[in-house]
Order: sequence, then C-alpha cells, then structure tokens
Amino acid sequence: MNASLLQLIQVGNPLPEPLLQEMSAHFQLMELPKGYYLHRQGRVCQHLWFMLQGAVRYFHLNEEGKEVNVWFSFDTDIISDAPSVVTQKPSLESIQLLEDSVLYALDYAQLKSMMQQHHLIALWYIQLVEHYYVAQIEERIGDLQFLNARQRYEKLLIQFPNITNRLSLGHMASYLHITPETLSRIRSGKG
Repeated sequence: MNASLLQLIQVGNPLPEPLLQEMSAHFQLMELPKGYYLHRQGRVCQHLWFMLQGAVRYFHLNEEGKEVNVWFSFDTDIISDAPSVVTQKPSLESIQLLEDSVLYALDYAQLKSMMQQHHLIALWYIQLVEHYYVAQIEERIGDLQFLNARQRYEKLLIQFPNITNRLSLGHMASYLHITPETLSRIRSGKG
C-alpha cells in the first residue's frame, strides 16, 4: 500500500494490518487532469477519494447560474460529497479538480460492505465523517456568521498557507462570499 495513502487512512482510528490490506484491494489509483469533475451536482455521489496530490473545489450553481465555491481540499485530504454518499440522494454540489491530481478512489458500496463485515471499519468511517465533514461544516457555518470578510480571508490563509499560489482570486472571493474587487482591496490592505 502506498505510504501516503496509508498515512491518510490511519488518521484518527488506526486499523489493524489485515483490515488495511483488505481495504487496499478496493482502492483504485487515479491520475487526473486539472478541470476534471470527480462529481457533478444532481448525481448521487458513489465514491470517497483519498487525494495524495492536487487541489479540488466543491461548488454549486446559485439561482442566477453563478458558481459559488463552498470548500477546497488540497494534498493529503479525503474528498467526497458526504450528504449525497450517506443519503444516496442527488448532490447539491460538484467537485472539480483545480490542478493535475493523484487520488485513490474507494467505491462507497464496497466500503459499506466492509463496514457491515468489520466493526472496526465502521468505527473508522464514523470518525472519518466526524473529522472531515461534521467538524469542518460547523466551523464553516460559524465563520460565515461571525467573521467579517478580512477575518475570513486571514483564516483561509492560516488554514491553507499557500492557497494564493494555487487558486485564482475569483475562486477565493467566491468562497469568502465577497467580490474579487473586495478581495483585492483586502489583500492590498485597503479593505
């Protein structure tokens, strides 16, 4: 098993070697180009992706048909549309690669089967969802409610130190719920 993938899987509730080996048989290595859609809004998400290298954005189209970025993931992160995976209902978001990326895909049906067979894999998955979805979404909601635009930008730079080298100002502004012009003023110290 790839050492980086192993490290990503072992975050939180470590799994014993036999279960890791069983799980690894279900991972599919993917090397995909910038712009590729891992998942499209309106479809049921069927995978979890374990990203070794790259960048993705989660976004949806608002009422005016404009793209609104809601989250970013970078190297060594786990990617999925958790609400769609868990409910098996169509997704409200799309997931698109922002850089050439290297990922491992895990089919949710296979994961669910392993969870039914192995209590430890089910516990691992619960902790994964708590860490990568529940905690992040609660923090994001709080940020939008209680932080002003400058504070959200500063927090974004702390969370993702090299984000300005990897994303366009338009993507960052959309995520921060501000215009690109406002972001430019904040970055220049005038906002």
